[in-house]
Amino acid sequence: MLRATIVFLLLASGLRVAAQVNELGATIGATYYIGDLNPYKHYPVDTKLAGGLVFRHNLNDRYALRLQGIYGTLQAYDSNSEDPIQLNRNLHFRAPLFEAAMLLEINYFPYRKRGKDGKKWTPFVFGGLAYFRASPSAQFQDSWYELQQLGTEGQGTSQGPKLYPVDHMAIPFGAGLKFNVKRIDFQLEWGMRRTYTDYIDDVSGTYYDNDLLAFENGPLSAALADRSGLEEANPGYSNTGRTRGDPNTRDWYVYSGLTITYILSRFSDCEEQYNWMKRKR
Repeated sequence: MLRATIVFLLLASGLRVAAQVNELGATIGATYYIGDLNPYKHYPVDTKLAGGLVFRHNLNDRYALRLQGIYGTLQAYDSNSEDPIQLNRNLHFRAPLFEAAMLLEINYFPYRKRGKDGKKWTPFVFGGLAYFRASPSAQFQDSWYELQQLGTEGQGTSQGPKLYPVDHMAIPFGAGLKFNVKRIDFQLEWGMRRTYTDYIDDVSGTYYDNDLLAFENGPLSAALADRSGLEEANPGYSNTGRTRGDPNTRDWYVYSGLTITYILSRFSDCEEQYNWMKRKR
């Protein structure tokens, strides 16, 4: 009954439309971060291996919807900077990254279309919406500590703001190149993520009063909030209220990689789907 209904709907449409082909595969690549600890370098710095799973639903030869989940790491170190201000600040972070995204791909050429106009390769652009989780940590005396709960910029204290979240939304966008070999698709891409948080790195505003921070949030919070050593080296000096990060900017991150997918179905039009259904009866 179900097969007959599908055949009826295909015949009733009377339209020769491109098939909606599905693909399933994996992606592997690298991530890097752009933010207060890496403010100028929009090229790979502190890259880390990342990878995940991909499902693609091709609406036609020009458009496709992609569901993608990736896991990686974002990190940065002031000690790697050439800026003396960053070297004095001496902060760093590491954040495991999980991202789940829905993306619309737009092919430049009619991809895998039969006939002289069809191409086995095409450049493409993409954009969409993503959820991601990135909880920053820092190393202190050979151990790593999650920073969000420590409130290093006064979050959670009686006079400070509330704790920032570690679950966020982002706008992914980018470009790439895809090519087809029989039932295997290969895709190279570079994509940026525009986020709406300035706390991927736990750095955004100003230094909080370290004595108050130690009293309310604990000595570990104070130790990880100010790594410059200026207060210890200069009696009477205080970093309180001085710039720690730039609250007027938001953090970004990048994922670039290779995706390989297997084509689960490869029908070119309604008639071919009808013939396949007939053979299955």
